Amino acid sequence: MATGSPIEYGVAYFYGLRDSGSITYMTVQSDDISQSLALDVEVTGAAGTVVTNRVDDRRKEVTLDGTLLISDTIPLIGTQFTYATVQYILKSIDDKGVNRDYRKVTVKGVKYQEIA
Repeated sequence: MATGSPIEYGVAYFYGLRDSGSITYMTVQSDDISQSLALDVEVTGAAGTVVTNRVDDRRKEVTLDGTLLISDTIPLIGTQFTYATVQYILKSIDDKGVNRDYRKVTVKGVKYQEIA
């Protein structure tokens, strides 16, 4: 066996998707990013047709499926994480079980328009 730089295990990176090498707690295997409006109010006139539409409070949501080592700590709900240069609030994490040394998880986050 050749000697060289030590190989570190247990460090996971976002890779191959939308992010550019941010160090984090899991390896992302798939992502789903959506945008929506929390407020969408239509006002109708006397004839029953829409005369104005008020939209507000843009939200960006992300769902990430990935793996992490069994020994790694699963983050707490409410903490923040960055993916594809957007900072999200961790809203839920689903632990989908263990296979050998890895745990499969689904992470869901949301970015609110006015919350930095």
